Amino acid sequence: MRPALQRLLSRPSSLELLQCLLGNTACITPNRQQPLRCQQTKKPARNYTNLALAPQDLEELCVNYDHGHGRKIPKEPCARNGLQNVKTAAMDLYKPWSERLWSVEQMDFESNLCQASDAPRLLDSDPHRGDMTLWAFLLDYRHRKYGADGVTMFWDTIRTKGIRIPMTGVLADKMWSTFLSLGYENPMVLEQIWKYADNMDDIHGQRWSKLYCRIIQQFLINGHGDAAIRWNDKLALHHSPGPKGFGELCRQVTLWKGDMKALKKIYEKNKHRKVYSKVVPILCAQEDYKAALQWHFFFLQNGDLPATSKLVEPLVHFLAIYDRRNAVRVTKSLVEAGVSFAPSLSTKLNDNTKISREMMNLVHGKFFNISPKTYNDHLGARWFATSWISLDVAINAVHALGVQEIGPLSLQALALRELDTKGVVLRINQLRDLGISLGESLFSRSVETFARARQYEYLEGLLKSDQHPDELEDSRLQESLLASYAAAKDWAQYRRTLEIQSSRSRCPALEKENIILRSHAVTGDMRSVLQTLSQMHQNGTTVKTKSIASILMGILRPRNRGRRPTLGQTKGSDLGSAIMILKQIATSGNYVPVTAWGEILRRLGMLGQLRELENLCVFLASWYGPSNATRTIRQQSRRYRVPTQVPPSHPLHPLKMLFSGAFQKAVIDWGFIHSLKRKPQHSFTVIPSPDIICHDQPPIPNVTFGITLLRRLHDHGVHVELGAVKKAISLRLVTYYGPDRSKKRYNQQAIDSLGLRGGIDRDQSLGRMAAQIDEALGARVFTGADLPELIASRAKVTQRRLRRRNQRQIARGTLGSLPSPTSPMPPVSYRN
Repeated sequence: MRPALQRLLSRPSSLELLQCLLGNTACITPNRQQPLRCQQTKKPARNYTNLALAPQDLEELCVNYDHGHGRKIPKEPCARNGLQNVKTAAMDLYKPWSERLWSVEQMDFESNLCQASDAPRLLDSDPHRGDMTLWAFLLDYRHRKYGADGVTMFWDTIRTKGIRIPMTGVLADKMWSTFLSLGYENPMVLEQIWKYADNMDDIHGQRWSKLYCRIIQQFLINGHGDAAIRWNDKLALHHSPGPKGFGELCRQVTLWKGDMKALKKIYEKNKHRKVYSKVVPILCAQEDYKAALQWHFFFLQNGDLPATSKLVEPLVHFLAIYDRRNAVRVTKSLVEAGVSFAPSLSTKLNDNTKISREMMNLVHGKFFNISPKTYNDHLGARWFATSWISLDVAINAVHALGVQEIGPLSLQALALRELDTKGVVLRINQLRDLGISLGESLFSRSVETFARARQYEYLEGLLKSDQHPDELEDSRLQESLLASYAAAKDWAQYRRTLEIQSSRSRCPALEKENIILRSHAVTGDMRSVLQTLSQMHQNGTTVKTKSIASILMGILRPRNRGRRPTLGQTKGSDLGSAIMILKQIATSGNYVPVTAWGEILRRLGMLGQLRELENLCVFLASWYGPSNATRTIRQQSRRYRVPTQVPPSHPLHPLKMLFSGAFQKAVIDWGFIHSLKRKPQHSFTVIPSPDIICHDQPPIPNVTFGITLLRRLHDHGVHVELGAVKKAISLRLVTYYGPDRSKKRYNQQAIDSLGLRGGIDRDQSLGRMAAQIDEALGARVFTGADLPELIASRAKVTQRRLRRRNQRQIARGTLGSLPSPTSPMPPVSYRN
């Protein structure tokens, strides 16, 4: 920096102007009254600012430099208070030197320990030679301005002069970390730091407790496992980290995914055995369950046991779902190690035992040989409803009999004798004071809720309703009644039923909106369904799985098992609406179960809407799969997020549940069936000779839709079962080119489309079909094989299988008679 510019920036007015332009008005140079304390000195005060920080140091002070891993990690956002937090922290650490007014020339002069000068420096004078706050203040300035060269100057001076660096406190951590940052870049300096620390321990009996952890952590996180093991042998004798320090070391290395193999060797050389909680839960949080399983058994072998069940629950939960065998191994290992998470039972029962009236009744009943009587809710209701007995007498009589809980009918009879909600609340409190509970029924809870909320309309309608209180527990019945109330515009009963049913949930507001959504879906009001979904999305309300099932039942028309869906005048509109609604629910951050898409995919394939099927399959593969395209949206819906270590071939993986082997076979069949449904476009030309028929070779329709789709899904992470795909293709070829003929209409249309009835050479057509299939597969699978022989053998296997099935049906009485051996057998189809 030029001297003129340096003098300009040294003026307080210039600094204030720059800081005002940056918006940091709180960090302006101290007010004009500050220099008054300097007027007592011999030299006149020059009004230099005490902020001895270069502008480029602002970003460095806003981050916390972790010397353990050599990376800058944001500590706290300092944009809130600007430079004030940074300045205050520096002033608190380096007081009183940070409060003085320093010029840049003074800072350079005082921190330059190598250049000889006639004027004495502060660090050379006796009063300040041992002032480590001044040493740290000047070291920090030299480090920020000159980097490693400035730190090297201070380290050489401290080492040669035998200056004692502080061993405890924030100042010690700051200085040791600064020197270690130099040692990580220069191995010679790191050796000098180690020897210096050993000398301080031998001579003065003092050591910096974080030296071991900082050095070992640095090498492990940066992948230098061999160096970490060597330094462990050097530092373990005089600088043992202790249980707490070693546990923090293991936690940091695991968190930053360091060299875990080297950490395991270092762990075996140490004596601390309370590190389970620092490693296994973090590995589970990182979804590295394989490593977590290995470390679990490694810790148990070394006697390092988990302290609580929460440390093992993530691992056991994952294994119980995706790896049952290892889940049993983990559970057995905990039992064999003697780990028990059950709370110890107290032997002092006298202090906690409560003798109830029912217990006394049981004791007296056994003594007098009288069987105990249970409370009869119907008789109790008649007792409370008796008008010639006051409620006080009725309640006291029930209390005298030892009753501890009344049923909903008794509460209904009691509440009907009161005139307002206030009286009902008083009676409920009276029962509670006598130790009589209202029970856990939905009717009792609703009565108490309406009474305390002074909702007299709801309370009166509930008490005078003709429904039995037990019917309120049937949610399906209540939701059907809710739909009927909405259809009849009986809004009083609609609102009351809605309030009662929503109160059964822990979150009534969420349950209420889902009930409204389901009632619209049951009545088939799709416009109201879309409006409710939009409102729920704006409010951030979760759409429950039960609501999604109700929407699908309301949209999709019924379909018989094994049959195509019926089509009305609006062909496919129900499928389009279902797809649009499910996508809207999914992209809004809600959980859509994979089973909700199965019927939609099946119907698209049956109806031959192949383009829509392909688009939906690709969307689902990218949504439920490991693709990064939708990760930001998917993070809002974590319930279906599968750990990365679960392979797509696992039966419980969403992609496997969506695109199972049966679905892949069906896709192959759909590609053949719908492509060959077209009428044959070739024509035959008859030549005068009656024995010769010449025909133009018709083009083979493209039947590889299913193969192409499966290849696209494979690129999105779907596990494709090659065996199932080859089997499905072989069965299709047997159906069209085999010795038998299927009687199904679409198979007859396919045979006509291929021209196999009009004199087309079967072997030539089969070869062209095989070439098309192999081109789609990307490998020679069918063209190089003896297809006629393969088809004949496959047809025999199919005939035997179908005959056995028909025999079983005859034995059960579901089939009239066996077909003759020469009659054609229908091929096995995975279409339905």
